Amino acid sequence: MHQPRHRRSALLPVLLLAAVTACSTDGGASSAGPAQPRSGGSLTYAAQQEPDCWDPHTSAQDVTAFVQRPVFDSLVHQTPDGKLEPWLAKSWKTSEGGRTYTFELRDDVTFHDGKHLDAAAVKANFDHITAKATQSQYAAGLLGPYEGTAVKGKYEVEVRFSRPYAPFLQAASTTYLGIASPASLKAGADKLCAGTGSVGSGPFEAGAYTRGQQRGYTRNAAYAWAPKDAGHSGPARLDAFTIRFLTEDATRVGALTSGQVDAAAALPANRIAAVRRDARLDVVTKDVPGAVDTFYLNTKSPLFSDERIRKAFQRSIDLDALVESVFQGTGTRAWSTLSPATPHSYDPALVNSWPYDRALAGRLLDRAGWTGRDAEGYRTKNGERLTVTAPVYGQASVFSQAVQGDLKKAGIDLRLAASTDATAVSAQLDEGRYDVVETSWARGDGDILSSFFLSTESSEGGGHNFARVTDPQVDAWLKKAQAATSPDERAAYYAKVQKWTTDHAAVVPAYVQKASVGVSKKVHGLRLSLSAWPEFYAAWVEAGR
Repeated sequence: MHQPRHRRSALLPVLLLAAVTACSTDGGASSAGPAQPRSGGSLTYAAQQEPDCWDPHTSAQDVTAFVQRPVFDSLVHQTPDGKLEPWLAKSWKTSEGGRTYTFELRDDVTFHDGKHLDAAAVKANFDHITAKATQSQYAAGLLGPYEGTAVKGKYEVEVRFSRPYAPFLQAASTTYLGIASPASLKAGADKLCAGTGSVGSGPFEAGAYTRGQQRGYTRNAAYAWAPKDAGHSGPARLDAFTIRFLTEDATRVGALTSGQVDAAAALPANRIAAVRRDARLDVVTKDVPGAVDTFYLNTKSPLFSDERIRKAFQRSIDLDALVESVFQGTGTRAWSTLSPATPHSYDPALVNSWPYDRALAGRLLDRAGWTGRDAEGYRTKNGERLTVTAPVYGQASVFSQAVQGDLKKAGIDLRLAASTDATAVSAQLDEGRYDVVETSWARGDGDILSSFFLSTESSEGGGHNFARVTDPQVDAWLKKAQAATSPDERAAYYAKVQKWTTDHAAVVPAYVQKASVGVSKKVHGLRLSLSAWPEFYAAWVEAGR
């Protein structure tokens, strides 16, 4: 049976780097425009990050999935409201209680190199994802208890699992499990990661790439297999588009307001209002599904093995006030590790279930023996200060520093241990030498909880169970959710996990990530996917662009 690989290296850049650029008011999910789209023209989009590796079968970065979505199609399409519909597969069925998925493929799909999609191509892709040489950081994990793929006919392919695995269909809709031309997969890991070997069947072909600057895309004139929900049919409307990599907020916003780019990602919270006031621009926003920005408390650390101290930490942070202040009225406080945008998964019953209560936190710390105070006001026990260690890759964000200040009022010293040494930070996580980790992750399925709370995903094994939860009941709920075929049944199990992790203070969900994209009013039809990534297929520009 295939063992999922982990994506620790991709998560390091977001440990305690809660981006203030991620929140905005929820003003819609597509750019508005007149009723008559046109074909032709081009646009330029400013992204806030460049992929370290361009192969979605290898990389776990969100940005890799985003920049390669125009190039690679998937077997299944997930609509912006979470429904699953045909794409490269025109139909599918399950058997053996959810252990086997059989896909009937379209027979009219051509890759950018002229080769045709068939069952053998799908098998080649899944073989590539699970091959040791690919060193998959995420795609292989999305395959869960994968056993193998079999060609049953020219356009019929069967994917088998060792146990029922309901999350597979949503996983099959992601760019990470996107289908590349089998010939291109032979180029080797270095070429695929470098971005020079990307050959899919998508509405755009990968064009010229200048590392550190930009990537071009050109329209695939033969494209005729868009999913039903894509916005139109046939080839894309744009002749071409370019993604520029502008990592500095000020540079990105400046490029947008000066007209150097037609759209820009990750608007900073303190610039959203100004962009909205600009008569030439719109702001398109969407909540991000999956795991919200969350503090995961290491339940096995010497300090946080005491649930009283974890609960004191949880109740000492005035999240309503901090989110309001840091995001200048544009943020949304979280109550669960799951975003409300996650289809069939979020439990609204958690709202107001663990409110800010510094008095309660104080009583809990007293009972745990932290009754003393030092000269700086921090609590002490046997002469030792109450210190919580948090690894930070890079520089701590404004939000995490605000949390640090709030905890100081409660007598808790949050040490933001910043480092630019990825190897050292990873070793700290592997060895459990931390008390808390802050991170988030986008996914359009509640099974993201498995990545963070299954006992087999412990941070000591390179996984993302940073809270190091090893509860048999939690494992059972997550595995039952994976086996359940009813969305309501899966949601019920996910609700139990969400409640357990907050009740036991294994987590402190902080705020809901929101994407915010500034768009020229001359651009129309640019919508955000369920994962809150811009989709260029249906986009078009007014004449003169």
